[in-house]
Amino acid sequence: MSRIEDCSWVKKRPFLNYYENISYDSQILHRKHQRSRRFTTGMEPISLDLFAYKRKFSLVLRRDLSSFTEDFQVVSSNQPFSTDTSFIYSGILKDEKESFCHGSVIDGHFEGFMQTKNGTYYVEYEKHQNGTADSFMYHENDINYSHMKDKRSIELTLQKYQFLEKMKWKKKEQDPVRSKRSLDLSRTTCLLYLKADYLFYKRFNSVERVISQISSYLAAVNTIYEKANFNGVKNIKFKVDQEVDSSNVMHSNFIGPEKLLMLHSESVWNNYCLSYLITDRDYNGVLGLAWNGRPGNSGGVCSKYSLFEENLEKQVSLNTGIVTIQKYGQYLPQRLIHITLAHEFGHSLGSPHDESQECASFDTSGDNGNYLMFPYATDGNQYNNDKFSPCSIHYIWNLLQVKKDRCFVESDQPSCGNQIVEDGEECDVGSNDADPCCYSAKSVLPCTLKPGKQCSPSQGLCCNHSCNYKSKGERCQDEGECTSENYCTGQTAKCPKPLPKSNYTLCNAGTRICLNGMCRESVCAKFGLEQCDCDSESMHEKCQLCCQQPGNVYSCKSTTSVELDNFFHKTAILLSPGSPCGHRQGYCDKFHICRLVDADGPIARLKKSFLNLIDAGDPASWMKANWWVILLIILAFAALMAGTVFIFGRTLDSEKAKKQNEEKRGKSSQRNSKVIYRKKEECVATEYFQYSHKL
Repeated sequence: MSRIEDCSWVKKRPFLNYYENISYDSQILHRKHQRSRRFTTGMEPISLDLFAYKRKFSLVLRRDLSSFTEDFQVVSSNQPFSTDTSFIYSGILKDEKESFCHGSVIDGHFEGFMQTKNGTYYVEYEKHQNGTADSFMYHENDINYSHMKDKRSIELTLQKYQFLEKMKWKKKEQDPVRSKRSLDLSRTTCLLYLKADYLFYKRFNSVERVISQISSYLAAVNTIYEKANFNGVKNIKFKVDQEVDSSNVMHSNFIGPEKLLMLHSESVWNNYCLSYLITDRDYNGVLGLAWNGRPGNSGGVCSKYSLFEENLEKQVSLNTGIVTIQKYGQYLPQRLIHITLAHEFGHSLGSPHDESQECASFDTSGDNGNYLMFPYATDGNQYNNDKFSPCSIHYIWNLLQVKKDRCFVESDQPSCGNQIVEDGEECDVGSNDADPCCYSAKSVLPCTLKPGKQCSPSQGLCCNHSCNYKSKGERCQDEGECTSENYCTGQTAKCPKPLPKSNYTLCNAGTRICLNGMCRESVCAKFGLEQCDCDSESMHEKCQLCCQQPGNVYSCKSTTSVELDNFFHKTAILLSPGSPCGHRQGYCDKFHICRLVDADGPIARLKKSFLNLIDAGDPASWMKANWWVILLIILAFAALMAGTVFIFGRTLDSEKAKKQNEEKRGKSSQRNSKVIYRKKEECVATEYFQYSHKL
């Protein structure tokens, strides 16, 4: 337990007045998660008991993929790949049927939130450089908002900001008035394209944790929007259709929020309701920035890629926004991130801030607090803080009846243009108008086969580029470690599902076994054991496979040990290159040697040592702890002095030698001049004598 009076804690989490450390057996939770993963239905629940705030929180969790589409993909370096999202859970508290819990289990650590009758509790964990992690819990009332009194959001319209004043829209595309056209009330889902930039990725340092954070954000945001009633339009929700892992540097750290949003808006996001960039940048109190929803393509949901600057023929997408998770150099609590994202989505749906002239009477509501679209961050725990004002509801309703049916979809319904063939689609080639087999999403007959075409390669591996089925017996899938090779039937575009190899077949260089056609379990499981980290001083042995009795960490032994001789016959099984080792503090190289990783590097550690000296209360203690820094300084100073003496010494010697040479040349020149002068005198005298003699 820790309180705000602890000064060392204040520097660490300034946005929390109070929190409590929590502890639980992460290994047991990890095993429960692994067991749940093996159930393909995802209905196997896991339980977790947390003790904090003088009570017991008994969570009952099941896998939850409601924040993502069924064919959700992560895009990294412009290459899409499917990813495992089985670590995302939702559920209830065992003793509160009206509660709601959501979170993730990664490496045995739970992170998420619990909505209870007594308010919302948040669970977070923080990894340290030594590999350990601290879990802590706080209540929504424990958030310190003293740092949050400045403006949290900027709503962009075409008239705001000096850098936008010269940009004018071509008034060619305006939506017709649809006041009398009935709305499709089944279309309530807004599909998102979320881009987590490299700074956000750096904060969490893994694709799994990035997905976990995104899932948590959307689960909380959806609880806000699903409860709202926009004049008959209910159950509005947001779902991620595609997410980008931007582990590569995208933009400079020094770009302001307006410029960053403009750069993000330069891409084409026509296939999505909204496209948001999530980052970890400090914008001096501004947490979000979004284009305010307007009719047509002038901003907000469903806006298409259109001409922006008439003189430069610049095209942008204004169904965009950005959100940062940092303020004044500090990582924000989850509650504030949830409210910020919901607030920015409100702008995209057409709601201005409640401080505008039309909404002035709704900017506050007594003891119930400010509404969600209030421009300044509030306590977040008052009744109105996550609700829309009547003014905001009016604005959002006006935009929904004009634009909603342009891009909103039915819940769990297909989305033409995502290059995935779903129910109701014959094919899906995205926006590729040049495809010979299938109409693109932009055509009049989107996601349908062209006349006379038998199939499309987008339907499966058994369709060729001539739009015909491949011949029967033509191989469509190579043999895998856990599956047999497969062949086309000649009657469909899909490659038949491969037959799995026998369970317990070795895979992954003998370190794992096949189960139901998947290389998933450690070879230790074949004998009822669990894989563990080899506890050895040898860096080579750390990259050998070790097993233990279930739950008994003291029984961890190498496959070469006598204790495991009956199973492995003292055969050394080496971990694959890149496998974690040394309690996840390093990785195995290609020579099967454990290389410990120093995340900071020597230069960063040296810099930190100097910075720590500034804050050190006892210089003597600092010098004792950082003796190597002092040694480096002395050696560097000695090398500098030696180099200086050597360089200047050679310079002085060369100048002295040069001076001596000049003096020698001067004396020699004088002697030669005298000799020449004498010879000239003798010559003149001789000539004079001869001349006189002739006379």
